[in-house]
Amino acid sequence: MRRGAAIYVAMAALGTLAAPQARSADLPGAAAAAAEKKGATDCTVYGAKFFALGDTGFCAKFGLDLMGFVAKDFAKQDIAMVGQRLPSASYGAGPPILYYYKKDFGEQTRNPYPGLDAQASFMAARQTDLGPLVAFVNLRLAGQVQNYGDETRYIANNSVDGSIFKGMFDQAWVRLGGLEAGIQPSMFGFARWGYTVTPGYSSLVDTPAVSYTYRIDDIPAKGEAATVSVAIEDPDRRDMADGALSEYGSVRWPDFVAQARFGGPSFLFHIAGAAHEIRDRAAADCCGASVGEAWGGAGTLASELHVKWSDVFGDAAAGMYGRLMIQGAVARGAIGYLGVPFFATDYVADADGAIHMSQGYSAIVSYEHLWTPTLKSSLTYSLFETSQTSGAALLSPGLPPLIPAVPMWFDVKVHGSELQAGIEDMVQPDLMIGFEASYTWTSAHGAYAGAAAAPLDVSFPAVAAYVRRVF
Repeated sequence: MRRGAAIYVAMAALGTLAAPQARSADLPGAAAAAAEKKGATDCTVYGAKFFALGDTGFCAKFGLDLMGFVAKDFAKQDIAMVGQRLPSASYGAGPPILYYYKKDFGEQTRNPYPGLDAQASFMAARQTDLGPLVAFVNLRLAGQVQNYGDETRYIANNSVDGSIFKGMFDQAWVRLGGLEAGIQPSMFGFARWGYTVTPGYSSLVDTPAVSYTYRIDDIPAKGEAATVSVAIEDPDRRDMADGALSEYGSVRWPDFVAQARFGGPSFLFHIAGAAHEIRDRAAADCCGASVGEAWGGAGTLASELHVKWSDVFGDAAAGMYGRLMIQGAVARGAIGYLGVPFFATDYVADADGAIHMSQGYSAIVSYEHLWTPTLKSSLTYSLFETSQTSGAALLSPGLPPLIPAVPMWFDVKVHGSELQAGIEDMVQPDLMIGFEASYTWTSAHGAYAGAAAAPLDVSFPAVAAYVRRVF
């Protein structure tokens, strides 16, 4: 069965119970309760811009978010990874090997480039005897135009499986009570990837899923609430494989994700875990080995705190507010849950089918400061590390028995960090202009058959200016 197919089967089976809904625009419990008291057609309880959708009993809202930008990336080189299979004493091609090198990006980054991030959304909601029924769709087109020597290309930032059309459906879900089905934010990720416009190293993915959330309001009558959620999610969106070191075959299980949250007016705490099935076919394709099987996993902790600075410093900080986000994630055999660049596969398959699961971590700290009602700044720092290894195998560099076989294995680590700073001004209601700057550091170092290889280090800045209009 194609990876993720079970998700679509489950979604179809649940289609009579729930139609697409959006967690990014969740209806608060208080609004749902108010709607039940005042009637389904009193749309003011859902918030501004909601209107009655004919005589259907639904309240609806349209939204449009447009952001145009111009950016300049100063990266001349970056680290690239190449996986291969080498000749061996036992196999024609077998032991995996991973090389890292500096790749030239000068042609792509020579000139500034323009881009667009356009989103259009629609939400409809009404009360039922089984709880709120909500449908949500968010369509998104995001990318930029860049020069590649004499060629100009459009680079899509949110394509899925190479398809811009599939990537346009950023969210499309239906929720009835706590049951939700469709393309929705993964239960693993936190609500944010930092307060800067460009994302930091944080797992925030929209994926086909079926989830259920149980909510407990008012604990203990202080405006606090807790939720517990479980989900089955499409594993394809998380796969990190290269076809040589690793290649996913057909799977039997979706990803299993569990989440718990506790929050109030000024804070939110989040914990989540995920299990990710591995069924490798790379060793079978190259070396006739049996299909390798394993389970990877990931976990994350996150929190967000809001501060009214006049409560701390008095009148000198009147009108100033801040919010701080901290998140950390660890993974073993599920690197796709870290929200980091593709510097490691989820696992490495030896020629005999043995699975060596890669491991890593990511972390992000982000702060946003509201100086005036219209002016804010942000600062985000992210870091990550990945590690992948193979098992020892006998390598044949020549024609045996003229040259004896020698053992070979690898152990490669990549770590990186990024500092981002931004400032944004609301020049008029729903119209913002902003500027962001970032600096990225990345390094790779490895060992081959126990001998250390030369490390590589790259670093580069980037800048961007943008205009955003919300309708």
